[in-house]
Amino acid sequence: MSKFNKPKATAQVSDAEIERVIQGADAVDDRRQPEKTVDQVEVRFTMTLTGDMAGRVDRARKLSGGLTRLSWIRLAVAEKLGREGI
Repeated sequence: MSKFNKPKATAQVSDAEIERVIQGADAVDDRRQPEKTVDQVEVRFTMTLTGDMAGRVDRARKLSGGLTRLSWIRLAVAEKLGREGI
């Protein structure tokens, strides 16, 4: 009998069957996830730009081929880190 089948009202359910269903219904998934290295962790944060700076970013990204604002900012950060040697 599957744990997803509803037992018929006339069928007798054994204590062993009840215990099997209870043991198979864990509320917590205790399987271990592999440890993530620093390079695999994603960090999210909110960035606030002044209206003037957002306008400058928008003009620069449109001149560079119409990247999205987020893509342009990521590229700018990567270029800055490259120049700094980090």
